[in-house]
Amino acid sequence: MFQSASNLVKRHKRKILVATGLVAGGYFVIDYVKNKFFELQDRLATERQARENLKRRFEQNQEDATFTIMALLPSLASQIMEKYPVEKITQELQAKRTERIATTAAIANEAVTNGTPSLNDSVQTLPSETSGNTPIPANSSSPAVANEGNTTNASTGPSAPASLTGSWSVTEDAAPVVKKTKTELWRDLKIRSIARAMTLVYCSALLVFFTRLQLNILGRKNYVASVIHMAESRTKQQKLEQEENAYGAYISEPTEEDLVKLALEEEEVNINRMYLTFSWWLLNKGWAALSERIEDAVTDVFDSVNPRTDLSLAEISDLIGQVQFKIDHPISVLESNNFINNLLPPTELESYVLSQAPVNPDNLSTLRSADNDENLVTPPLRRLLDETYDFIESPNAIDVIQRLVHSGLTVFVESISTIYPPGGADAEPSKVKLASILANVTRQGHALAAGKPLDPNEYILAMINVPELDGFSALVYSNFGTSSE
Repeated sequence: MFQSASNLVKRHKRKILVATGLVAGGYFVIDYVKNKFFELQDRLATERQARENLKRRFEQNQEDATFTIMALLPSLASQIMEKYPVEKITQELQAKRTERIATTAAIANEAVTNGTPSLNDSVQTLPSETSGNTPIPANSSSPAVANEGNTTNASTGPSAPASLTGSWSVTEDAAPVVKKTKTELWRDLKIRSIARAMTLVYCSALLVFFTRLQLNILGRKNYVASVIHMAESRTKQQKLEQEENAYGAYISEPTEEDLVKLALEEEEVNINRMYLTFSWWLLNKGWAALSERIEDAVTDVFDSVNPRTDLSLAEISDLIGQVQFKIDHPISVLESNNFINNLLPPTELESYVLSQAPVNPDNLSTLRSADNDENLVTPPLRRLLDETYDFIESPNAIDVIQRLVHSGLTVFVESISTIYPPGGADAEPSKVKLASILANVTRQGHALAAGKPLDPNEYILAMINVPELDGFSALVYSNFGTSSE
């Protein structure tokens, strides 16, 4: 039996060897393919997890940016509102109207009581009228008009009341107060109300853009640092497990390398804070220069438009568009259309801006070169600033800023449209006096300055939802090739 089996094996030895090789080879191939499949599956899962983590971090970064924008907006808006006290001008116009009505009423009362007196008679009858017959409002201008026209008669007529003579002497002794005419006040109201609203729109757009840019640069930087830290932690953990298996469990003390890394992390936190401090320039200096540029453009366009002019919605939109064009395309070669001078300070003022930071410069001594002890801009911070400059000067940034401004002005014009009466399809476009439009513009100034960190106003909401802004933010966040490490 064994002999027959041996003979069978000898006869089919070649076939058996081939079959065995095929089976063994097939087993190894299947095992290799299976291992590769599991590796590919693990790699895809890791990549998917990394993408989800990156997406989650990116979205959180944009939410943090919105919160930061609304936290900084009150500081910016309050300065703009203070520079353009439109409400004060409105009060002066109302006071002049009240004064005119009171003067007209006083003259009418005189005409009813005493007939139609002459100017001299009006002055001579002031004491009896003020004693109780015909009360004259305190803000009435008729006594001043009478005395300006007949100073001699007033001095030779009946003695005036003590209160009147007392106020007269103060007026003569005090420095003359130049009051603006009604026409001048209306011009100021027209220019300042529109300039204030346009300044708030532009500064809000720049604040949204610059905050997004800063936080996405830092977000990407922190993401890269976290990935490196995770890889190093995993390697260190594996090394500790190997040592634990070899030598038993023990408590390891921080090494010198760990202490150096901890110190560098603290330095990175301080650098990030100092980098964020550069928003101080826009909030305190940059907006002021921009407001002058905007006010000049508003004056060029609206100075010749009378407040009594009837304007259709298309006409007021066209005027606002002309202002925007003048702002975005300055004639002066000293002004750029990318607003970089409004967003970042000149190089010689960078240390001054950093002096506003709540960071002790002594903490950065290890990163400061010996030849540059007085310069607070350390090499890591300089890399962040250089990257910021590059992004601001890119064509994409100019397009994003213009679209942010456009979205804000769209909300602005839509709010103005609410004061226009609805018209039929074939009807003439309805028109509203510019004076009525200015009242709405004044209210929009407060709407632009409103909002809380968790409750953005409609202008900020419109800006943060601009698709080009999200695309630009994603470009900045994913620009790993120029990471500022």
